[in-house]
Amino acid sequence: MFQKNSFSVPSDSSGILLVKVIQIRRCSTTRQAKIGRFLRIVVRNTKTSLNKIKKKKSRAIVVRTKHNIYSKFGRYYSFCDNALVLLKKRMNSRGKELYGPTSKDLKIKKFRIAYRCVF
Repeated sequence: MFQKNSFSVPSDSSGILLVKVIQIRRCSTTRQAKIGRFLRIVVRNTKTSLNKIKKKKSRAIVVRTKHNIYSKFGRYYSFCDNALVLLKKRMNSRGKELYGPTSKDLKIKKFRIAYRCVF
């Protein structure tokens, strides 16, 4: 799960290597972000061709967490790492490809156009 001031590597092909979480969006009481939550991030490290994006704020969404996710049928599953995907203004991912598995909970949300190949 993501908390404030935690670092992460995004799981898309945007060229951004390291980000820092500033804020968990759209929740006032929770301090940890689970799958499907929006995050406010700052870009810390990029490839050399994307130096203009450094130190800029943007949005991201949590795709995988190590925390167990319980389903309606009594089963639970978890991933081996925490991952997020960077977003543009219209809920599209910044990179063209997403790496690794994602949760089926993302299909329910209103931004399902950005995640067509959810496993």
